[in-house]
Amino acid sequence: MLPFFAEIAKRMGISTKDISYVRTSEVINFLKNNVTISSGFIRDRKKGFVMYLNDQSKIVCLQGDIVQEVLTIFHLSNKTKVINEIKGMVASRGKAIGKVAIIHGIKDLSKVTNGSILVAITTHPDYMIAMRKAAAIITDEGGITCHAAIVSREYNIPCIVVTQNATKILKDNDTVEVNAIEGWVKKITN
Repeated sequence: MLPFFAEIAKRMGISTKDISYVRTSEVINFLKNNVTISSGFIRDRKKGFVMYLNDQSKIVCLQGDIVQEVLTIFHLSNKTKVINEIKGMVASRGKAIGKVAIIHGIKDLSKVTNGSILVAITTHPDYMIAMRKAAAIITDEGGITCHAAIVSREYNIPCIVVTQNATKILKDNDTVEVNAIEGWVKKITN
């Protein structure tokens, strides 16, 4: 098939690599009616395109600025939405503002300094020294009786658990406000 596609590309005046960005119907239209495809059109397709079946079972191919809009309509957009507020369950009441320290394991405990906001998937007894330094604790998992909840209540540290995604949304050194009365965390700066 490669020599066949190379010949079609040659006749259309495009590179062999670019033939993969041309639809079958466009090749047929060129061969029957000598309708050419501009290099700008192909360049737009290289940046991104969407193909789908419409209500009449016809293939629709879109490129250019409309691609992101169509992906959003079909709930396929990979653009990450900026999330500035995280919600969770209050495990220990209070408020705090501080810089985030993401803890993935014991090796990260040294990132926690006095006043840090400790953010982890979950906590366990090995984290105790760092937890006592924290101004607040946020976890992705847990519940009202999890380790983070019990320790934070014992030391009167604001704590929000079950955020599900705090370790993914927040980054080290983000400044955040923790409201462990209403159960939310907001980024103040990135």
